[in-house]
Amino acid sequence: MFKLFLNKKVRALPWRFKLFIFKHYFSLGRSDNIQNIDGKKVLSIYLPLFPSKAFDTFLDAQIKASKGKPVPEIVNISLTSGCRNECWHCNTPNKREDLDTEVLLKAIEELKELGTFQFLFTGGNPILIDDVEELIKATGDSTVALVSTPGFVDRERAKSLKEVGCQGVLVGLEHHDEEKNDEIMGCSGAYRRSLKSIKNVRKAGMLAGSWIVVTSDRISELDEYLKFVKKKGVTDVAIFEPILEESEQLLKVDEREYLKEIQKVARRERTYPRIISGPFMDSEEFMGCTAGYNRLHISEKGDVFPCDMLREGWGNIYEKDIKDIWSEMNHRYSEPICGCLALDNTEDRLPEYYRNLIKR
Repeated sequence: MFKLFLNKKVRALPWRFKLFIFKHYFSLGRSDNIQNIDGKKVLSIYLPLFPSKAFDTFLDAQIKASKGKPVPEIVNISLTSGCRNECWHCNTPNKREDLDTEVLLKAIEELKELGTFQFLFTGGNPILIDDVEELIKATGDSTVALVSTPGFVDRERAKSLKEVGCQGVLVGLEHHDEEKNDEIMGCSGAYRRSLKSIKNVRKAGMLAGSWIVVTSDRISELDEYLKFVKKKGVTDVAIFEPILEESEQLLKVDEREYLKEIQKVARRERTYPRIISGPFMDSEEFMGCTAGYNRLHISEKGDVFPCDMLREGWGNIYEKDIKDIWSEMNHRYSEPICGCLALDNTEDRLPEYYRNLIKR
């Protein structure tokens, strides 16, 4: 992986940024953090394989950001609101609505032209959509395509996702105990389906991630959960916190600090998978909130938001080109910021990732 730093595009980045990337992504204390897929290296389910056209797209996006010209690097797309689960924290409408494939294909092409390097297809349950393979294929080899689902990925579906270029699947798994998991996800059998999905995804040759929403009453169980999913083949875990108006569900300051610390611990502990923790990612120490700055969310109705938790509409892809929507939204969110816009706890200063990247 040291060859990475000989890449011409990498050499074009500020040297402090290169040191920052080395520190956070290479995790020298854990050789298993760098994996091999299809003869190439990968540092995270969210980052492109190296070397690849997608990795070059990622580097191009960083170079543009360093010059004050950010692009929509990461795009989350809710293909459908349909889902058999009833997770208490879900903000997707109960009534099923699906995005039109042709309209979305046009938006994907425009986003690729703008410089998007990662598409995450989510929902609801995107596996319900027959056209998901067509959409993944449309993202091409210049981007990373991921699927996030609380549903079941059988062997054949896992194989077909891999064949069209899907790099990894993030599976909803809220607890290491079957009964508690099914209660949280509001569906009997969800636990077993999720574990089978992880197994099928790994067997197909993809990375397998899981995601969990951590609350105060379950934060003490997180260590056991992380060790459990690691043994089950999970390579990456996304840890979220609840974003609700009911204050009793929100994490306390010390609990958010714990979630920041656990991402640092995961760099050293082989018993943990790779971790992305919301409170750490949003903090001054890393990327901060980049909603509207280098990411956007498209809802199952076609509405474009800065992120899926910040329901601030900037237009609809049925009515307007995504390029124009992005231009207006990005003008409003011209820089990343410490904290989370959805939680309204932001501070007007640049997080470390961008202090090292953006040339002043």
